Amino acid sequence: MSEYLQVRSNGQITLPAPTRRKAKIKEGDLLEAVVDADGTIRLVPKLAVDRALAEQFQLDDVDWALAQKNKNT
Repeated sequence: MSEYLQVRSNGQITLPAPTRRKAKIKEGDLLEAVVDADGTIRLVPKLAVDRALAEQFQLDDVDWALAQKNKNT
């Protein structure tokens, strides 16, 4: 069953509770708005990652890659 949303004057929309429950979207969740070539808008749930944690993972990946390179030389 389709749900209709109204765009408010400030550009905000409200996702109806049945839609949020079906999509398992909770307060505070992040959604990416993707606009397709035909103008269709898709809301895609995203996970937030702590920047410091992400940077540490990147450094760990670099260390691993260097170790692999050194093993093969």
